[in-house]
Amino acid sequence: MVPYRLLLSLFLTTTCLALQARPMISSPAPEGYEIATEVVTEDIGMLIGALGVTDLTGYSCTRLYVIMNNEDDFMSSVSGDALNPTYINTTTDFYHAALGAGTPNGINSLLFPVYPDLAYDSWVTIGLEGVPNAAIGEASISSVQATDNPWMTNFDPGGGLPGGNIAIDDLIGGAWYALNGDANGIAGADLQVLIGQFTTTGELSGQVYCQVFINGNGQTEFRDTFFFGADAEVEGCTDLTACNFDAEATTDDDSCEYADAGYDCDGNCLADSDGDGVCDDFEVPGCMDETACNYDDEATDDDGSCDYTSCSGCLDATACNYDDDASIDDGSCTYANAGYDCDGNCIVDADGDGVCDEFEIGGCTDATACNYDDEATDDDGSCEFAEDGLDCDGNCQGDEDGDGICDGDDPCNEPDLTPAVLPVVPATYIAEVSLNGQPVTGMTVFATVDDETVGVDEAFDFEGASWVSMTLYVSPGDEVEFNLFNPAACEVYDLEFEVTVTEEGEEVATFDEPGALPFLGDDAVLGCTDADACNYDDDANVDDGSCALPEDGLDCNGNCLEDADEDGICDGDEIPGCTDDTACDYDATATDDDGSCTYPIDIYGTDAVDCNGDCLNDDDGDGVCDEEETVGCTDSEACNSGDYTDTDNSLCLYPEDVNGGLDYLDCDGNCLNDADGDGVCDEEEIVGCQDELACNYDEDATDAGACDFAEEGLDCDGNCLEDADGDGICDGDEIPGCTDADACNYDADATDEDGSCGYAEDGLDCNGNCLADADGDGICDGDEIPGCTD
Repeated sequence: MVPYRLLLSLFLTTTCLALQARPMISSPAPEGYEIATEVVTEDIGMLIGALGVTDLTGYSCTRLYVIMNNEDDFMSSVSGDALNPTYINTTTDFYHAALGAGTPNGINSLLFPVYPDLAYDSWVTIGLEGVPNAAIGEASISSVQATDNPWMTNFDPGGGLPGGNIAIDDLIGGAWYALNGDANGIAGADLQVLIGQFTTTGELSGQVYCQVFINGNGQTEFRDTFFFGADAEVEGCTDLTACNFDAEATTDDDSCEYADAGYDCDGNCLADSDGDGVCDDFEVPGCMDETACNYDDEATDDDGSCDYTSCSGCLDATACNYDDDASIDDGSCTYANAGYDCDGNCIVDADGDGVCDEFEIGGCTDATACNYDDEATDDDGSCEFAEDGLDCDGNCQGDEDGDGICDGDDPCNEPDLTPAVLPVVPATYIAEVSLNGQPVTGMTVFATVDDETVGVDEAFDFEGASWVSMTLYVSPGDEVEFNLFNPAACEVYDLEFEVTVTEEGEEVATFDEPGALPFLGDDAVLGCTDADACNYDDDANVDDGSCALPEDGLDCNGNCLEDADEDGICDGDEIPGCTDDTACDYDATATDDDGSCTYPIDIYGTDAVDCNGDCLNDDDGDGVCDEEETVGCTDSEACNSGDYTDTDNSLCLYPEDVNGGLDYLDCDGNCLNDADGDGVCDEEEIVGCQDELACNYDEDATDAGACDFAEEGLDCDGNCLEDADGDGICDGDEIPGCTDADACNYDADATDEDGSCGYAEDGLDCNGNCLADADGDGICDGDEIPGCTD
């Protein structure tokens, strides 16, 4: 039975060769993975062993390692092909020991003392340094090479001959590899895996295309090229199909430039059958007559489709009366007014008030406010209102007594001080009323004549004065009384002055002894007697009207009596509303945020616009906000074409991009050319013998070619198919007989000894004659009996 591992190796070998007919996919290694070189021995010198003296003077032994990131990373293979080549070069040649090999699978370190040069053999590996230890999970290294590029044979010709450079760079490719899970391929604690040992007198350099399974997971692999030695990495365009392909480049730097579709690298059409300078791929059939209704200014080939029937109308797709059937513009286009659609509706009307956002006028829209703006369409929270009882100029809306105190603010009903209409007499009298020398604040002195209030030409109120003069228009005999109104006490006091009016013209009547004020005694103390007033005087026993009360809701220091949020605005004066100036409904007059703020995302479902629905960022001015632009590929000929709003098509992928640079496949990897319909692209067809019995059978052949067969009874190498005795003569050609030349019946034509040989007796030839008979007596010398015969 064939061992399982051998079957698996054979399967992987043939599969690897078949798969490598197409380029391998390259993916960059994560940061931290790299290649390292270690010089094991420099100038090895003279070695003496069982095979004699080996002179390795000037030779150095160097090992290559792949450095990993994780202890369980697995080094799977080193491979190469035309697109991802592997090179290990020396400026001279590689040393190979007579007992060595291209891999260390059969090298036993126990032999090193006897064959010291074996320790410096050149080989490739995946973690092994010698015979694998199956007990710890190690396994042999496998390799695969193409017939046209036997890279392993070139590297190790065998027989201790010098080896050449490793170059795996053909279309089929090759590799050396281990199977995932083999202990020798696992990074381990030192985070490195040995991939080769090379002994040479020259300079070592090259590049290796490595496959690594991260954490040993075959689904998380990378395949990347590592460079070492004098072959410095050269950046450039590595795509053979690019116009600026650089054959010396080792690493692609994304600088590749390609001809536009349909053109060569010089900008010439690949195909232009009519020679009009427009490539066949880009020809646009249509009507090219500008006078035709269906004239197409993009057409490059007239297809005879011109239509000259009536087809005039509005051709502007942005117009309200756009006619998609028209082909000639007749100048009839009509457009919506700015801000409106063709039906006269606002394009943007966030508050739904029928006024477009761009035409809204912010201001106070409350007609009862002092700053009412009849042109405003959008209330911006700026309205200002008069205080209760006052108009917008601060005047009382009701002040019947004209005392400057609004009716609603008088502490009590004042007396009606409206002057009575009395007969005018020629006598005018001026009365001076003394108030006992005591200043009076906030009180009013008035006079009555015959119980009617009389007019005066000076203000009745006085602050801190002890007297007042007034002109009375009275007639002789009139009864005149003087009164004092105290608003603080809501009382009117009769001053009971005695007045005498003479009949002399313009006589001044002076009252020198007016008497004492009836409500003031000798112990009277004037002041504010209202305990709620800020200037309350607990020593005062007569209120002089000086009390100053705090404003509603404030204490005497102007601080709020109630301020729940401690913002310095009294609770009664708080104005609820949106206080965030970034919100759409920000209220500049609001002092207390009531959670009513709305933002563009509340209105339009996105924060990429302002409160009017206009983009905050729109670099290309296409009306789609930058945050909502979808970038991708819009070229219908690309493999990843989609529905996007913004793209420069730099992300487009074409068939050659998704198929490793192959331009004969479509986006799904199907052949563009497959003449025989066998699923193999014409460009990939391989002509060869497909008969497995033929000597030149080619397992990679896809199209039948000539077959060569071995001669009957022989294999393809001319060896016998049946040769029981292993003498190199096929069983069917054997000639039985005696093959011993010493036998009497020796048959020179016999090829197969049949045991028939017959031999002469000792001392005789095959004819029975003595071989030695010195005396010619017919008795062989060995049979002679000496003695006397006479």
